[in-house]
Amino acid sequence: MRVAVTADVHLRTQGEHSERYNALENILQQMSAEGMENLLVAGDLFDKDFSSYSEFEELCKKYSKLRLHIIPGNHDPGISKKRIVGENIHIYTDPTLWQFGSTTFLFIPYEEKGEMGEKIAKMEKEIEGKEWILVAHGDYYGGLKELNPLEPGTYMPLSRKDLQRFKPMTVFLGHIHKPLSQDNIYYPGSPCGLDINETGRRRFLVYDTADGNVVSKDVATDILYFNESFVIVPRDDEVSILQQEMKKRIESWGIDPRDYPKISVRIVARGYATDRRAILEALNLGFEGFKYSKDEGPKIDGLFTSSDRQLNAIAERTMKLIDELDWDFDGDEPEMEQVKTAALSVIYGD
Repeated sequence: MRVAVTADVHLRTQGEHSERYNALENILQQMSAEGMENLLVAGDLFDKDFSSYSEFEELCKKYSKLRLHIIPGNHDPGISKKRIVGENIHIYTDPTLWQFGSTTFLFIPYEEKGEMGEKIAKMEKEIEGKEWILVAHGDYYGGLKELNPLEPGTYMPLSRKDLQRFKPMTVFLGHIHKPLSQDNIYYPGSPCGLDINETGRRRFLVYDTADGNVVSKDVATDILYFNESFVIVPRDDEVSILQQEMKKRIESWGIDPRDYPKISVRIVARGYATDRRAILEALNLGFEGFKYSKDEGPKIDGLFTSSDRQLNAIAERTMKLIDELDWDFDGDEPEMEQVKTAALSVIYGD
């Protein structure tokens, strides 16, 4: 049996965000086409302070042969079967075991100030000796360092010790909107980017109870966000270097040109240049044809000019040394762009 998994849809009304409903419906369409019957939603199906569920109920009626299994997240902790009605809608407001095929799934709803390990411990006798899957909503503190930047703090943490003690085969978590995976821990991410900071092609996951395999499937979304920033170093060929980098960035998106009209971009250049105007013109030309988020165009507020050849040579050499560093620019460490920007600030005395 194959089971689909998503999270962090953050539905509001269709009038406010039709793209989020359309992303969810695309998942349901793919499930129907491939013979899948169950969708697990690992929290935050609905947005904060939202309680108008009729459009969602109508969507579920449209796909009456599919069953949706939903746990509350930190944005929709009040959802329940009393509030949301539908024969194929199952909402778990308490820790619940559910069997799909020969595999046991444990649903742990979000609880403010709760810890996931404490909730699992209450079900320890029921899962002892079984191969089981955890579906929950919160932060994993065990290697995946990509915390939710919009929600600082700790949200129902799951620790490495919890995994060692309870030994789930696979873990599906909501809360982090970026698609992430490490070993047997999976964040499917939001099926549709919520804003310009949630970039790239979005996905949902499919778990096969026959072999424990997890595969990722693209969601056909109405909008695709990309947020690109460039650190400029003053040199004679700064424009051609930028042109090459812009081409690489666009290619790295992996988006079919037919989907370019769906793309919304934010473009930022910072650092130092010999010709600030030429950099702006290159950015405009490089992303010509793409729609800008908030129609703001390329931003060069943090880009300055320098004609000091000695400092410029030092800056160029420093950037090469940073590129050669054996450093994991990820998680709790500053990103490479932050390191380069800080280095330029020191060199030019800002």
